[in-house]
Amino acid sequence: MRCVGICRFSYAGRGGFSVGFDDMEAQKAYLYDPARMEERLRLFEAVTLPSVAGQTDPDFTFLIVTGNSLPEPYLARLRALTAGIPQCEIRQYPPRPHRRIMRKALLDWRGETDAAHLQFRLDDDDAMALDFVAAFRQTAHDIAPIRTRHPAVAVDFNRGYVYTAGAEGMKLWPYTYAYSAIALGIVVQPGSDITIMGQGHQNLWQEMPTVTFTHSDMMLRGHNDFNDSRLKGKKNVFDYQPMDADQAAHIRARFGVDDATVRAVFSRP
Repeated sequence: MRCVGICRFSYAGRGGFSVGFDDMEAQKAYLYDPARMEERLRLFEAVTLPSVAGQTDPDFTFLIVTGNSLPEPYLARLRALTAGIPQCEIRQYPPRPHRRIMRKALLDWRGETDAAHLQFRLDDDDAMALDFVAAFRQTAHDIAPIRTRHPAVAVDFNRGYVYTAGAEGMKLWPYTYAYSAIALGIVVQPGSDITIMGQGHQNLWQEMPTVTFTHSDMMLRGHNDFNDSRLKGKKNVFDYQPMDADQAAHIRARFGVDDATVRAVFSRP
């Protein structure tokens, strides 16, 4: 069963953010601010991409969707960071309604092959467990009697951590959250054009049957300076704690994220 993940990387389009912008130029000014782009690229390098590259089941495509207005220096860095990861495909699109473009990217990937397939999403500062794709694919087989009777079924792994990262390394807070944007996927049946980006991830349970697993740490959610969830004064307060050696080893084994690498990446000028 084919599998695709989608990641919006500073895509300039209409919608998709918690706060609106007066016009497209205002949105671009926010998205491409050098401080913001530096943070996003470093998080992508140190946290997100290791979890993509290290999947125990490598049979999937990871679409990185960005705008055709992304400044060339940032596009070049994005290409360099993903060059050695065969699952990664960078797709550039013009400024259009956000969900329409994400849907188009997924349907473009599907092409004319009308078969059951797997879709998941991942933000550019988050990480999924290294066995996420394998567990997602296995679950799709396990729930065959359910999924064959519905256009789509969601599979939710709801346990993990929220983290912050910087030159001092990572700090964690244990986190259990239903229908997060991380470690969440949908199994789509033939004949259905449903996509995982068609509605807010937190609302999937209103649109389709869901199956939830909470037995192991599967998601690592970023909480940093430019999170969309922190716009418009939204603030979640977590009691972040530095990792001890055992926790650092656990995060490396579960997500492929190495604290020494995080420190090194964020210590660069």
